[in-house]
Amino acid sequence: MALAHLIEQLLPRLLAASVQSTLLVALVWALCRLLPRMSPDTRCWLWWLVALQLVVGLAWSSPIALPLLPAVEQMTVMPMQVAPLGEAGIAPAQIADDPAQIDAAAPAVWSWTLALALVWLAGVVAMIARSLHGLRASRRLVAAAAPCEDRTLMQALALAADAHGLRKAPEVRVSDAIASPQLIGPWSPVLLLPEGYARTLRADELDMALTHELVHLQRRDLWLGLLPTLAQHLFWFHPLAHYAAREYGLAREGACDAAVLAGHEHGAHAYGALLLRLGIAPRPDAGLASASPDYTFLKRRLTMLQTTRPLSRAIALSTTLLVAVVGVMPYRITNAATPPAPPAPAAPEAPPAPPAPPAAVTPKTPAAPPAPPMPVTPAMPAAPPAPPAPSAPASKSVSRHVTTISSNAITRGPSAADESFVLLDDDHTIAMGSNSDFAEAAASRDGEESMLWIRRGDIRYVVRDSVTSARIRAAFDDIGELGVQQGALGERQGALGTEQGRLGKRQGEIGSRLAELSLRAARDGDDAARNRALEELQSETRSLGTQMGALAREQAALAGEQGELAKLQTQAQARANREARAIVDEVIASGRAQRL
Repeated sequence: MALAHLIEQLLPRLLAASVQSTLLVALVWALCRLLPRMSPDTRCWLWWLVALQLVVGLAWSSPIALPLLPAVEQMTVMPMQVAPLGEAGIAPAQIADDPAQIDAAAPAVWSWTLALALVWLAGVVAMIARSLHGLRASRRLVAAAAPCEDRTLMQALALAADAHGLRKAPEVRVSDAIASPQLIGPWSPVLLLPEGYARTLRADELDMALTHELVHLQRRDLWLGLLPTLAQHLFWFHPLAHYAAREYGLAREGACDAAVLAGHEHGAHAYGALLLRLGIAPRPDAGLASASPDYTFLKRRLTMLQTTRPLSRAIALSTTLLVAVVGVMPYRITNAATPPAPPAPAAPEAPPAPPAPPAAVTPKTPAAPPAPPMPVTPAMPAAPPAPPAPSAPASKSVSRHVTTISSNAITRGPSAADESFVLLDDDHTIAMGSNSDFAEAAASRDGEESMLWIRRGDIRYVVRDSVTSARIRAAFDDIGELGVQQGALGERQGALGTEQGRLGKRQGEIGSRLAELSLRAARDGDDAARNRALEELQSETRSLGTQMGALAREQAALAGEQGELAKLQTQAQARANREARAIVDEVIASGRAQRL
């Protein structure tokens, strides 16, 4: 059961996160094309948010509901009123009589679902194994490297690390197994330099290469890069997860390249010549390399060096917030709230009746005039006080209609599965069987009498004993009470869903406005009034995000309550089945059931 629950929760989230990431990748790709002057740092954050959306979508248990689909029309079945059991989706025929049978009757996990889950798990294990192999190779590379003894280089590196706001300079080691500088490990970073770096690189080139690696440490790229790697491991089957991770890596290198040019006296030409000198080298699994992993990567890095006038920080920040608000939080499209049904026409008022003690069923008195049908009948109207049946137990509630219809109501095992009963009286209709059983029982009823109709195989019985009818009703009282509680929780969940939809719609409007202002500012230049409008929209966006989080937590709490009520409903249904079967066996064995 635990495996079935895991698969039931995991596969839909994997699919939903994959679909949403496809839309988010399309949005980020379009923004990068529409805003060619977007800085590499902004591009880096945008592609990092794609990885964040994948991980959040898999871990988030309560996606935000967007009521974009049309409302589902409510259908009313007359003359029977469907009880909360039908709304909760609980079929009495599928509930056995004891815990062992209940566990045996539990639905099995579909074979293809289990196969998909095992394939996904095998892919994750393979990705983890490959990463662990690369991590061990990087550790061996660091262990085999020799400590750097160039004191001049170490002093210059310490000064540069202090200038970049780092607590201390990374450990420097020299290795003959690499051709370009590399930065290994987020926990205790080690800067590896190639053997003979003093002969391979000129002083200014070595300065730029070391600055590039220090910028990586300053930006905490080794730590932030763990998230795209995690997304690649979890969504190994999704090509856009790998595409987003590659674009993130390219933008990250471009951001460090831009930082080197911004603080160095050498221009883009000298730095481009350094990138060409470093050439192509494999990227370490647990670190970063100054060289590019392939020629396409190198070409795009050289192209990004030509961006000399990036967009303003306000536009970059608003674009990043737009993607974070619109794309990261997981959504699910739902139906709009169903409009309330029109009120039913009022029933004609009954003449006042003298007080009578509450009883399960009040026997008919010949002198009593017939009463109009009413949904709530505490006593027979306009009749003299009638004594209750001597042994009839009082009903807990006579104002609630309980109607339950299923294909096989009383589960007795393969030898006696063809069995059902229908209880018909003024206040309750309990049908444990098929629609044809209910129709046959209704045809056998004489007027408005209280009647219990039973079918066992091809034999039909009828019981016109009010005491038996009251006992059957009492067996199902707990189910009706739990159904009322579930209905109340459902109304609260619907109200929360409506509010979430309203907030989601407003977030979409803000996102569209942010994009419009960003594009206009990109064409016309910065404007103070426009920047103030951006700040106001961003403030409202943060407030809406806080409200969305609170509503999502409340929805999760209500879902937990619904789950507990569903368990109680299952137990109550099984208990009612057992009691009803015992009553049916008793009336047949005692001869009170009249054979038809």
